[in-house]
Amino acid sequence: MANKKTISKKKVSKNIGKSVRDNENRQLIWFFVVVGIVFAGVLVPYFWIESSKNFEYVGADWLVEDYDYLKIFHGRFLSFGNPNLHYNIFLRIDPRDNDVSTTGVFDTFKYGGVVSLSSGVDKCRGEIGRGVFDLSAFLRQGVGVEVLESGSTDEFIAIEEDRRFATCDTVLDRTLVIVEIGEEAEVFKDEKNPYCYTIIAKDCEDISGIEKFMVKSIEDFGATREVV
Repeated sequence: MANKKTISKKKVSKNIGKSVRDNENRQLIWFFVVVGIVFAGVLVPYFWIESSKNFEYVGADWLVEDYDYLKIFHGRFLSFGNPNLHYNIFLRIDPRDNDVSTTGVFDTFKYGGVVSLSSGVDKCRGEIGRGVFDLSAFLRQGVGVEVLESGSTDEFIAIEEDRRFATCDTVLDRTLVIVEIGEEAEVFKDEKNPYCYTIIAKDCEDISGIEKFMVKSIEDFGATREVV
């Protein structure tokens, strides 16, 4: 009788031990499930956000760079005139959202260039000054015109400041980009002079036209042709 009770106690003890182990295993499984859900909830959005910061647009690779007070759209493409140079461009406006109106195909460039400013732009002290600086660098290396002159659409200012008097009618031997102030942002290619482009800004803070010119040039010109 004692042996039966002992055996019964052993069975009960064994069953309790098995039940405890099963319960511990279930708890462990749920622990890993919860940890997995937490990690997925953190990592999936992280990787999705990171992947959304990289995109391809107009034949260039882009990376969105976030800073404390600034978002930069960093593009990289093969220079039009130098097949050994990958040029980096830094924009303030998402190139996919820049809806500035354009006219013409921006695919014709001559070696040597002129950036010609209107008297209105000359007086600006806003963002457009930085935009013109970026435009000049883009023309020199991104497009590959290399040699770049400073010009004015005002003949008096050109003479007074020893700059080239540069309009679509007076500059035919090199790439010419004119920047002026108007009512609405717009970029267009001259109908008679295929190497002349005009960028119109709404005010001294408006760089949308300058950035649109650069993005459309990348799109239209591509990376396989050469600057003549």
